Amino acid sequence: MILRTITPAALLLSTALALAGCGGAPAPSAPDGPSAAAAPASPTTPDPSSPAAGPSSAPSPAATVKAYAAGDLAQIVAGLTDERGAGFTAVSADQLEQGIATAKKLIATAAITPPECAAVVDSNSQIPEGSSYASGVSQSAADQVVTVVTVVAVQDPDLQRTKLDESVADSKKCASFTMELQGQKVASETKVLDIATSAEKSFSTMGIQTLPTGQTQTTVTVMGLSGALTAAAVASGPGVTEDAAADLARIVDEALAKG
Repeated sequence: MILRTITPAALLLSTALALAGCGGAPAPSAPDGPSAAAAPASPTTPDPSSPAAGPSSAPSPAATVKAYAAGDLAQIVAGLTDERGAGFTAVSADQLEQGIATAKKLIATAAITPPECAAVVDSNSQIPEGSSYASGVSQSAADQVVTVVTVVAVQDPDLQRTKLDESVADSKKCASFTMELQGQKVASETKVLDIATSAEKSFSTMGIQTLPTGQTQTTVTVMGLSGALTAAAVASGPGVTEDAAADLARIVDEALAKG
């Protein structure tokens, strides 16, 4: 994701959510309220007509995809802590949707160079249709760091793996680009980090945005995918370094282990 550090915290939340979703068709609102929180996780059998349900992608005919309600994912987030040992404050579905809407509005009005990177940014502002998700945020005023953790459950894990591979390729293809927004240009540099998690697939990046004032903002992201669950942890701030990736990987591992 790209628009992490030049916009408010709500947008940082939405980008973490979209990253965990790895792009795709817009998802409906996540279920909220007591009924969603009380719903236990239950297995569902993949549709045999789905392209991802063939013998090449399923370990056995009896393979199932574990389903999660938004409440299940919120409980996972509630059990996590940041680098300081502080818990994450839950973010409502309304706040997440507002952040996504803000991201889309910014993308629509921004001029991105090279132009092909605009399509990458736009595709990464979506999460897969039918997904459930939950997010939490922690802020350290002293360190000027915002940390966001997002857990997304998808209906098609095989498609999610493909989307993750595409995200890796996109990050390399658009490692350097410029975005002009409201008359101001922001230069962005992104590199893929070699950070492993216990997940089936992992992905980590560090992005540095140089603002018109000359100030820089750094965002480090670690994402892991296991089964139907994807967890993304993002740390953003002027003092964030590549070293943040190790603790973000811990958060991702703990989130997936709780699933």
